[in-house]
Amino acid sequence: MIQVSDLPGKSLISLADAATLGYIANVWFDSKLQRARVVEIICDDDDRPERSYADFAKITCEGDAAVIPSAECLKSEKSAIASTPCPINRPCYNQSGKSLGTLRGILLENCNTVKIVCENGNFTPKELLSLGADLCIFNDTGKPIKIVRPKKTAVQTVAQAAPQASDAPTQDAPEESGVQTPPPPQAVTVSHAPGEPVKNYSFLLGKPVHTAVMHNGATLIPAGTVVDEEVIELARKYGKLVQLALRAF
Repeated sequence: MIQVSDLPGKSLISLADAATLGYIANVWFDSKLQRARVVEIICDDDDRPERSYADFAKITCEGDAAVIPSAECLKSEKSAIASTPCPINRPCYNQSGKSLGTLRGILLENCNTVKIVCENGNFTPKELLSLGADLCIFNDTGKPIKIVRPKKTAVQTVAQAAPQASDAPTQDAPEESGVQTPPPPQAVTVSHAPGEPVKNYSFLLGKPVHTAVMHNGATLIPAGTVVDEEVIELARKYGKLVQLALRAF
């Protein structure tokens, strides 16, 4: 059995290279927390990428360090099937709004979730009613509950809304108004860049900083500090989130 909360901060070593590739920062799951999909790795070595990803199935996590067959298993971006960062420390409620405390851990057997541990109860993925960016909702009735989810509404894109060439006025169109029709707007596609840094560092909350985080020779976050939201935002402001994750465990 693997307790996910024990993984952040654990070093990742390569068997083939006999080298440390970085440290585990987070574990990504599918949308229903049924299976651990991807391990997120951070590294402060200038010769290696600051952030990389590996399939959870390729990593052994039962010792003092996590082990991977070789550095070739690391990827520059996470798999599309991994959509949910580990929700540890998120508030949990039941279907009636009763607080279940915070999510304290996820117990895995191989890659599969066996138990989700909250302060006031343990659950299986089948009892997870819904999962959001800020909280989790569990069914503690022991009976199936059907959630009515809103239907997705088709959104017309700018490209679809723009008039087609056949709809545009021709040269023979009357010019009584004297007002020229502006050209149609160009379609704009917004997407997340591959390997975009993960913004959720909630897995660090409540952990002590064992080695001071420095900035320009001065102490930014002293050793012994217990990480809270203000500490995370301070590290983010000065670009020290990686160093904080390496020093707080």
